Amino acid sequence: MRLGIGKKKAYKRAKWCLAVAAAAMIGMAGCKDKEANENQQAFRELGINKMDEGNYEEAVDAFQNALDQSQAVVGDMEIDICYYKATAQYNSGDVDGAVTTCTAVIDYDKKDAKAYFLRGTIYLKEGEGKKGLEDYNQAFQYCKDDLGMYISAYENLMGAGYENEAQGILEDATKIKGDKPEECRERGYAYFLQGYYENARRELDQAINQGDDKALLYLAQVYEAQGEDKRAQPLYESYIEKNSTDVVALTQLGEIQLKAEKYEQALSFFQKALEADGEGHQQRLRRNEVIAYEKMSDFATAREKMEAYIEDYPEDEEALREYGFLQTR
Repeated sequence: MRLGIGKKKAYKRAKWCLAVAAAAMIGMAGCKDKEANENQQAFRELGINKMDEGNYEEAVDAFQNALDQSQAVVGDMEIDICYYKATAQYNSGDVDGAVTTCTAVIDYDKKDAKAYFLRGTIYLKEGEGKKGLEDYNQAFQYCKDDLGMYISAYENLMGAGYENEAQGILEDATKIKGDKPEECRERGYAYFLQGYYENARRELDQAINQGDDKALLYLAQVYEAQGEDKRAQPLYESYIEKNSTDVVALTQLGEIQLKAEKYEQALSFFQKALEADGEGHQQRLRRNEVIAYEKMSDFATAREKMEAYIEDYPEDEEALREYGFLQTR
């Protein structure tokens, strides 16, 4: 699916919003009038809300309207909006438009690591691994200490089938120094992904001692990976107290409850996660929901849920076999 804007027109718009300040206008940064600034903020917020709703084409329009308020000013706000716009373009199916927007940011600032990273991610998802790796290398060159970027790159490369390159990025990540809580947390997570659990616990404990909530989630995952569910569960619960809509934590806590045969609690966590999840985890959560109902001997509800699940995920052969079993109950 493509937006109604042709590639050439989209490129002109992107170039305008980013490059118009390259000459005499460059000194005008921060000179937008109050009304334009307020309008820009409102359109940006609208775009983010539309993205959260999954209405990506409307999000693109909102972000473009936000850029149209720039009054020939290019600053951090305009660049930030372009990141959002590129993401919305890609999710709407306008791959060329997303690449064009990222490229325009890079043309404006050759050292913009986030633009390289975003464009590299698009290339990877589109099967252009060589271009994706090149952009990731550029991103790391200009942002050598962003551990979060390294972790995201690892996950994206693994998803694209570049396991060796992904492992190399993790090794680079663990070499990055820093004692800030977020640095300890991300370095600890990198150790966890490599299976170095002792190192992971040491780093994550240091982050938790500095008040980093997300490190609780990662440490719970470390204990769970080691089969220590009793140590993982309270960490998940502590994390969820402050992050009640975190789908990953709710899912994993629900699965711990399933293994512990606490089926009602498991179902509660899965349903909370389903309420919070817009996309990305629905299949796993809905499958777990069916299992919980089965374990509770509520076969009528399990059968009803499974019928809806199979309609949406007909490729799940195991679920099809299980549905046959449920029809006999």
